[in-house]
Amino acid sequence: MTETTPYDDDRARFTRQALARLVLCDHAVDVADAAAGLVATENDVDTGPGGRLSQASQLIELAEHALASAVVFEREREPADRPVAANGPTGP
Repeated sequence: MTETTPYDDDRARFTRQALARLVLCDHAVDVADAAAGLVATENDVDTGPGGRLSQASQLIELAEHALASAVVFEREREPADRPVAANGPTGP
């Protein structure tokens, strides 16, 4: 049995590929925001020991989410007979 949600009609307007791309975009924004927090140096004096290390670790975690989203997006856009490799689609 399939349960419905209030968002089903909105989701139905998009392809699986388009939804996967939106998720990738959202994760990329998170990565960019986290990276921006590491760029500015003006608040270094207010950051406790290990603060920047923690931010960098979070950046890696967010990048891993973006990577997973990119894999899903590439799988949605490539035909099933063309597997996605680490460096992009493979095959002729």
